[in-house]
Amino acid sequence: MRNIEKYRNAFINVLDLEEDDVCEELALGETREWDSIGHMTLITEIEEVFDVSIDFDWITEFNSYKSGIELLKRLGVDFINE
Repeated sequence: MRNIEKYRNAFINVLDLEEDDVCEELALGETREWDSIGHMTLITEIEEVFDVSIDFDWITEFNSYKSGIELLKRLGVDFINE
């Protein structure tokens, strides 16, 4: 499975979203499922799926679908050469 698919699936599984609900414009607080508890659960899932550790300071930077991809890229996850 490609990294982008793993990333999308984390949103679908953790936030109980439909596949069509996951898009680049998705942001923290814009859907009732992505609240503070959903956010921490999503962080945990992403850490497990990608075997990374997201620094506490970076957790606040992860506030949208797009920013999560950028954060993972900084942690060495490749989304380009898949």
